[in-house]
Amino acid sequence: MLSLNNIKEKNLLIILFSLFPITMLIGNFAINSFILLIAIIFITALFNKKTNYLKYRINFYLLFFFLISLTINLLFTNDFSLSYPRVLKFVFVIFFIMAFKYLIIEYPLSLSEVYKSWIVIFLIIIFDLLFEFYNGKNILGLTSIFPGRLGSFTGKESVIGNFFFGFSLIFLTFFYKKYKNINLNILIAIALIAISFIIGERANFIRTFISIIFFIFLVYDIKLKYKFLSLSLIFVIFFLIFSNLNESYKLRYYNELKLLIKKDGLSKYLADSNYGAHRNVAKEIFKDNPIFGIGIKNFRNESGDKKYDDLDHFHNTARAANHPHEIYYEFLSETGIFGFTCFIIFFLISISISIKNYLNYKNLYQLSGIIFVVVSLIPVLPSGSFLSTYTSSIFWLNYALMMGYNIKK
Repeated sequence: MLSLNNIKEKNLLIILFSLFPITMLIGNFAINSFILLIAIIFITALFNKKTNYLKYRINFYLLFFFLISLTINLLFTNDFSLSYPRVLKFVFVIFFIMAFKYLIIEYPLSLSEVYKSWIVIFLIIIFDLLFEFYNGKNILGLTSIFPGRLGSFTGKESVIGNFFFGFSLIFLTFFYKKYKNINLNILIAIALIAISFIIGERANFIRTFISIIFFIFLVYDIKLKYKFLSLSLIFVIFFLIFSNLNESYKLRYYNELKLLIKKDGLSKYLADSNYGAHRNVAKEIFKDNPIFGIGIKNFRNESGDKKYDDLDHFHNTARAANHPHEIYYEFLSETGIFGFTCFIIFFLISISISIKNYLNYKNLYQLSGIIFVVVSLIPVLPSGSFLSTYTSSIFWLNYALMMGYNIKK
């Protein structure tokens, strides 16, 4: 029988997780506050023996392994004051991830309320994006400062594309489980891809497109020829949409992306872009610090160092940035071979365990987490800093989905 404390604890977690997506739209302080509160509630539950820690040991061992690798990196960082906050925050992220599994194990029926809340929030975002697309400003009067991009509630920061990518598959999973009508689900999938397209964030659009196509082919119970027919329909719709877009969108998508499909298109694109300059200096930083790198979050200082002034890149003067805009270059330059190897081991084991569990139990929320994590780790595509608050909050929430359902029934 549940005690009053158990009920309060459960309700608090349900409320905090239900509202967590809103924190991503508010800012870093809100995100970190929610992660801290959720972690404290779960730690309290462990100490009060309201749940058995053995149920979380695989999650904990893997996350603790990754934490140890980050902690060792602190011993070799160029600027300890830049690195330690992100490592310290990851301690609470560990318990945040396990808290989600706690809900899955102890209160599986109540978890549906969390998903419903996420769907409502996501629907509001969809409405707001369409409103901004047609009116130039979102419902609060916010607008993106970048031509051909939408910002929604993130306004001038214009990072709503990552949020959209992070919740698209959860949205599809919810509707697929609720409504088995395949035609309806395919239309929803196409609509999500179209909205991701008009957001204007190219890398996140590609990720969203790939992840939704994977979901359609792995989940929807229709003949293969109809899946390819659906894919063809998507391309036709996009051609029609693209034909009627303004020049800002055509510049971002057609004039620039067409270069990538030409011979040596990627190398030429990187040779003539700021992204290429970031990666070029990241490569040189790694060569100078191959074992342990320069330390987490230290790229922002090291990339502007005068010793890299003579690097052979057309945009070398624009090389300095907060991060290299690519996960693998970020880990190689900031954590070296040691940290990069630990990073790869951590995710290979996490993904393999989750895929094995999914094949046994076919939980679609777990599949959505798996697809998100795998697609997020695709190389070459530009990305936010992996351990930054906004980017990591979306990533670790999906990781929690992927790992949380690893339960023997």
